[in-house]
Amino acid sequence: MRFSSTFVSLALVLCFSPFGSACKNEKQTEDPDSASSNLLGPSAKASEDPEDLLSDGGDSDADLDEEPPPEDVPAVEDPKVAKGPKLPPKSKPVDKCTGKGKKRVCKQVDPKPEVSASHGVVMLLGEFRFGQKTDEVFKLVTRNIDKEYAERQAKNKDPLAQDEIQKWRKEQLATAKEHHVKFVKNGNHRWGVSLIQYEYEDDSNEEMIWTKGDSGLRKFYFFKDGELWKIVYAYSTDSFPGKTYEQVVEEKFKKWFGMSPQPKVKSDPKTKQPVVAYNEWTAMKGEHVRSFDMTAVHGVIVLAVVDGGAEKSIGERLPNVGADDKVTDVVNDIVGGSDVCYDKSGNISECATKK
Repeated sequence: MRFSSTFVSLALVLCFSPFGSACKNEKQTEDPDSASSNLLGPSAKASEDPEDLLSDGGDSDADLDEEPPPEDVPAVEDPKVAKGPKLPPKSKPVDKCTGKGKKRVCKQVDPKPEVSASHGVVMLLGEFRFGQKTDEVFKLVTRNIDKEYAERQAKNKDPLAQDEIQKWRKEQLATAKEHHVKFVKNGNHRWGVSLIQYEYEDDSNEEMIWTKGDSGLRKFYFFKDGELWKIVYAYSTDSFPGKTYEQVVEEKFKKWFGMSPQPKVKSDPKTKQPVVAYNEWTAMKGEHVRSFDMTAVHGVIVLAVVDGGAEKSIGERLPNVGADDKVTDVVNDIVGGSDVCYDKSGNISECATKK
């Protein structure tokens, strides 16, 4: 993290002045689980829960090139986790002008957008890597179960209590396994009318693991032929209180993924009418980060990080937010599942019997 010399000097004066206790108090009272911590939520050192909310990142007056990397991304910050790839530093914005005379217009652009996007890919992936097998990803998203299991066993030496703890672990893992979906038509899954209905293809050796956080975030890990090739993050609108999608892109996403995304539009091949507009950042190795405004239909803002090489063979999968999609309840809409249902509060409930 870089600071100006003036700022550092001022901070040292304050900390060693009679008011220096304020520095300690601020550190002690900092809430790592605060929704305003940063884009990627609580730090891994405070909580390794893969279902923690990816929060809005808080507000910052820092310039783009001064924006710090997210402090909670294991691949960047946690020494216990393998480091991400070494990347060139982000470039400072430059002026790009078009037109002549009175029609001349200048704006700042990212001279190396693929570098900025690569930093964004590292941030979003964290411990995950494209090409990981299903069981590898499952271990990562369920690691908190084993962590809590070990903590409970260490605190309870009574044999009966330990038996109950083992039972608890089995139940937790069983629930997690229910969030593993194989996309086959005769599997009776209900994802065909959900937020991710255009993100997969039935009977094509595709599957998914999904997680649902208490704060409203859903994460969908997609596999083709047993290998991870895409992750979709669906933020509830509560993740960015009072912000429109456009504001979130300008104030948050462009700081993390680069200030010069490519605006894209997908049109219906028959009617030529646009069905979805989105922003796309392309990284150095062809990975893509995409943002979608799905607040009107599904009540969420969506980020997707995609393995570009895999997508070339699989095909581009984009959501459809056209007028034909019906407005649905956000909780029941995007949890779907193989044989687990939720009520409107997000609690597990008995699935309604089909008539």
